[in-house]
Amino acid sequence: MDSTVLRTGASLAIWVGVACPGHAAQPVPCDALLGSFIEGARITTAQLNPASATLPAHCEVLGAINERTGADGQRYAIKFHLRLPTAWNQRFFYSGGGGTDGNLGNADAPQLGQGYAVVSTDSGHDNATNTSALASSFQFAFDPQARSDYGYNGPARVTNAAKAITERFYGKKPKYAYFQGCSEGGREGLMLSQRYPTLFDGIVSGNPGMDLPKAALAEAWDSQAFAAAARASTPFGNPDLATAFTNDELAIVGDAILEQCDAQDGLVDGMVFNPQACHFDPATLGPAGTGKLSHAQVGALEKVFDGARNSRGKALYAGWYWDPGIAAGGWRVWKLGPLIPTLPGNTSLNLTLGGGALPFIFTTPPNTTTGGTPGHPGTVITTSGPIPGFAGGGDAYVPWVLSFNFDTDAPKIFASSGAFRESAMDFMGTGDTDYRRFRREGNKLIIYSGQADPVFSTKYHVRFYRRLVADNGGLHDAQKFARLFVAPGMNHCGGGPSTSQFDAFAALVQWVEHGKAPASLLATAPAGTPWPGRTRPLCAWPEQARYKGHGSIEDAANFFCAAPRDDDDHHHHGHHHGGRDDDDDND
Repeated sequence: MDSTVLRTGASLAIWVGVACPGHAAQPVPCDALLGSFIEGARITTAQLNPASATLPAHCEVLGAINERTGADGQRYAIKFHLRLPTAWNQRFFYSGGGGTDGNLGNADAPQLGQGYAVVSTDSGHDNATNTSALASSFQFAFDPQARSDYGYNGPARVTNAAKAITERFYGKKPKYAYFQGCSEGGREGLMLSQRYPTLFDGIVSGNPGMDLPKAALAEAWDSQAFAAAARASTPFGNPDLATAFTNDELAIVGDAILEQCDAQDGLVDGMVFNPQACHFDPATLGPAGTGKLSHAQVGALEKVFDGARNSRGKALYAGWYWDPGIAAGGWRVWKLGPLIPTLPGNTSLNLTLGGGALPFIFTTPPNTTTGGTPGHPGTVITTSGPIPGFAGGGDAYVPWVLSFNFDTDAPKIFASSGAFRESAMDFMGTGDTDYRRFRREGNKLIIYSGQADPVFSTKYHVRFYRRLVADNGGLHDAQKFARLFVAPGMNHCGGGPSTSQFDAFAALVQWVEHGKAPASLLATAPAGTPWPGRTRPLCAWPEQARYKGHGSIEDAANFFCAAPRDDDDHHHHGHHHGGRDDDDDND
């Protein structure tokens, strides 16, 4: 059955559902929503806002779901922000969160100006109020319900409540519901497609924090690897990761990757479009090679790009593609820092955001003593640092991360304990490949990944998509509902030497509403790249952009999409032994 028939069938079912009670819902004025309880949500604000320079005229709604006192004695609620434009296009849009959520969001995505009802949410905790000196904004991790709300329950509850309020306000249900997010928002999109496959007609999942607790293990692994190559200590007596590589040295690595791998996609253009064929060896830059890097630097790169492992060599996450985006600032701020150059100590995102998420949210029970590593005895976190609002400042999490033991501590992402009945992987995992309901509804999923993302590995995204293909009837069938796009050079949700600007959402709407599946996304290089204005097709995986051999190499029109010839023998890797944590070297 083609997608238009499925779509009509789904719409018919919705229409019949509305018609059954025997009367159409009547629209209500904005202020009449105030104080209502709708689908479990208490509406705390409902005001009509006139059009401004940036926003259309709309009804602004704030609400709260499941207001309660948590196990830690703090007040919690799933709060949301909903804007309902006066000129409505009968569509609903959920704007995904970021980091560890806890921010309400403005619900002012560009879609609002296009006529969409737009919602955002804090996913069940508030970074301004759910804090402590010990855990800063990670405090919510001490409340089991807040953990579940962050992982899945909050977004689902908000979606149902916001849709019901939308229907109450306009007197009719949305025709189409969409979700878009990147990073944690990308993870939320995957989660919704898997746990709640009927809620959204279309989902864009950007650089998703897929199986995020595993990625957090990799953050700790990378920090330990780079700490071993640090050339100086911080004022707090810890290795200063930012001194492991200068910007010039990262540029040397990026250039060497290009020199070896740029031509493998058929065109030397400063981009690596065939990463599977790129088998770069950092030792070529070490003492036995050009001598531009030290033995310690080569060792750090080898460890990091091979991926996190326990002492038996079992992969705990995934490795990383060699990509010249390693030389971009968006790579450095995660892996090495500094994020805030004016602050003393380590401020990399891996050691601040990741350094707090792993011990508090992804370890069960939260903040347990580490097993210890050579030179770093086991420790527990006693403070989130001296800087209010900047968790992990003053190297607060560094001793914990450096003493994290990948044999004894890594399994805690799968542990449950006492009141914490769900493990971190239970409430955060997004690796399910059973998409039968999602497909049956005719729903569509676009995933995109930055090939030089320093925190969520494209290799892991590709491995998931390979499993999705294998478990859903092969590539042809899987691409009817889910497509993956990889952006060479792009760091986390943007940045890097990349054609990083593309409109995945517009492509999604065309797919959902008109049945036009995207074979590629037109991508543009922004200012600050070596080639501002360059365009490329980002091809639906496994295809990659190839130059036609004539015409400007700055114009996407002179490229086509093709599967890489040398990738055929790699398609089945990751399935041996039946496990999903297998050695990923061949990806």
